[in-house]
Amino acid sequence: MGASSGAEAGEIGLRDMRAPEAPAIDQRAALTQGAFRVRIRSATLRLWLSAVLAVLAGCTDILPGMNIHTGGPGLHAYGTIPAPSSTGARKVLSYRVMPITPEVLSSLLTHADPLDDPPAGAPPLKPLLPSTVPPDYRVGPGDLLSITVWDHPELNAPAGPQSQNVSFDGELVAADGTIYYPYVGTFKVAGMTERELREYVTDHLSGVIQRPQVGVRVVSYGSERVEITGEVMHPGTVTLGNVPLGILQAIDAAGGLSPSASRRRAILVRHGVRYQIDLAGLLSGSRLVPNPELEPGDDIHIPDQSADEVFMLGAVNGQRPLTLTQASMTLMAALTSVGGLDNTQARGSGVLVFRLKGHAAAGPEAIIYTINMSTPQGVLLASQFQLRPFDVVYVQATAFAQYNSVINALLPTVTSVFELSLIPNG
Repeated sequence: MGASSGAEAGEIGLRDMRAPEAPAIDQRAALTQGAFRVRIRSATLRLWLSAVLAVLAGCTDILPGMNIHTGGPGLHAYGTIPAPSSTGARKVLSYRVMPITPEVLSSLLTHADPLDDPPAGAPPLKPLLPSTVPPDYRVGPGDLLSITVWDHPELNAPAGPQSQNVSFDGELVAADGTIYYPYVGTFKVAGMTERELREYVTDHLSGVIQRPQVGVRVVSYGSERVEITGEVMHPGTVTLGNVPLGILQAIDAAGGLSPSASRRRAILVRHGVRYQIDLAGLLSGSRLVPNPELEPGDDIHIPDQSADEVFMLGAVNGQRPLTLTQASMTLMAALTSVGGLDNTQARGSGVLVFRLKGHAAAGPEAIIYTINMSTPQGVLLASQFQLRPFDVVYVQATAFAQYNSVINALLPTVTSVFELSLIPNG
């Protein structure tokens, strides 16, 4: 019995010694699984970072302003990207890249686009000159005439001398171009000059008045009118008289330009033909621009300033549109207006000016002017290069700034991935 009790005690002691072995096995399995998860997470993180680096390596191809580099050593940094040749491809605006050189600048200054050139097939506009002698005015419907017969007050003021008033006693030319006058009757005066009308009345009064002395003059003009609309203080009708008017005189008669009016161009419509008038040249006197003489029936429109803007984009201190006034604005002046180039991002050799050039048969063509403002010559050329409405000035960023921009955009995502990798698995 003693031996039996000793055996049982030995078995119990053995069981007590072997019992802790099972938790040790579970712990090793957990450590193995955790290491496996860490290795998978590290591999996933490496794959994700590789993809990010691949994106960064190709960011120069996807960032704006970097897609027109085609030059090599000894060539200019920019060239033309050919449009897709396949028939089903979307049409791409064709453009030419032109470095700004002294020769190009001289050509632009000499052959500036004159707005006052007539459209194709349209007659040129006649300029109004101070030395122009106006032709004799011809009476028309709506004019008010004063006809005076000396020594015969009964013909001049039928209601008595005290009631004599030109606005009441004058003869208004009817819509059919006729008037009535005593002893002469109803007759057509439209198309007559003052001299021709005086001779006509004198001849017909000679039968009732001995040697009549007749005076004729137009006291109010109403037959010849032009319309002026748009950004003027008093849009409406402006009447023409015996003194010819030009665009500037019509604007003055309408109260002048409003604060929001364009100072660069006006539109004249004559017989259905639309003329662009170089208002900036007329107002500033910076170039010789004729003041077109107006004709009856002309329509003048003064647009607002929305079509006189240039757009400053890229690595400048203030991206915004600028309004061109009647004075010219150079590239240097425009860059100065927005605070200049961004010293931390801008690449002075990468200043581009995008300009639409007319309308070719296959569509409009653009010219991309390039200038290197990191050189003294480039700065001088920029101070002479004249901007035009709808020009887009784009300043490229340095390669470092472009990488920095992409990294700043990706950094929050990268940080989140690292933080997720540090979260322990329960």
